[in-house]
Amino acid sequence: MTLNSNQIEGRAGRITGTRASIIEGTNRFDGDLYSLWSVLTGRSNDKIKPSLMMRLGHYTEPGNVAEYELKTGRKCRQVHRTIYHKQHNRLCGHPDRLIIGDKNRGLECKAVFQRSESDWDNGVPYYYLSQVKHYAMITGRMKWDFSVLFLAYGRHEIYELEFTKQDIDELLEKELAFLKLVDEDTAPEVTAKSTDALKQEWKTTDPESIKVADEQIADRVKSRQSYKEMHEGVKAQLDLHENKIRQYMEDAETLVDSNGDTIVTYKMNKSGSRRFNFNIKKEKKNGSNDASQSSGKVGVGEAVHA
Repeated sequence: MTLNSNQIEGRAGRITGTRASIIEGTNRFDGDLYSLWSVLTGRSNDKIKPSLMMRLGHYTEPGNVAEYELKTGRKCRQVHRTIYHKQHNRLCGHPDRLIIGDKNRGLECKAVFQRSESDWDNGVPYYYLSQVKHYAMITGRMKWDFSVLFLAYGRHEIYELEFTKQDIDELLEKELAFLKLVDEDTAPEVTAKSTDALKQEWKTTDPESIKVADEQIADRVKSRQSYKEMHEGVKAQLDLHENKIRQYMEDAETLVDSNGDTIVTYKMNKSGSRRFNFNIKKEKKNGSNDASQSSGKVGVGEAVHA
């Protein structure tokens, strides 16, 4: 859902669905515990400029909801306010929809592009679970449906999830433990995902300042050089292998193995240059545009026929 300025301001210093996924380590893009701690302690910010894909998700949401209501016969309600946990007002969120007449069910809408379709083959991808589990915690609604539009083939699926009290209790414990770090100004360990926060914290340097490395940091500097040389060696081998393949393929666009299975293709990048595609995925056996068809694959949140 699209948030207004008051809702965005109300998220400051609080844990939302997206931030819950960072705490559980399931977020793909938005940093790590250190990054979130840096934001909540005012050292950096996590503002992002909405991308076209994000905007398309917002644009298609009303139609997504309409398709869900048509299939299920349920009616949905959009909540134009921030929902807070009854006992902990620093835990909040903005679920896409709540189901009218069913106080134990909510709805999350997703618009999925072709490159992410395979993530849904075995149910709801792991990186969305913490977000909706957080919504279950703040609303008390334990059943959540995912209404998913697969944009490439015009397909719509509904996935059902149900959380347990243990799921909610464990998440609550993690979120409160993290807030304790924030309140005590105790920094979590930095990871490879901490870069943006650290760069925001120290944007400039003091020419007069000199810091003496302790033994651990001195070892880090030495280790970094070793990793850099290792990286350069690996890159050289990758370049060599690709050049051998490039030479063998000549002007062919596709390379197959002895069984006839595609193993390499060329594709065009945004600048119009050819590049290899080694990420070959089997074509979908059924490219039907029948919006009522379920994938029938069981995983976390099975696709169900409405």
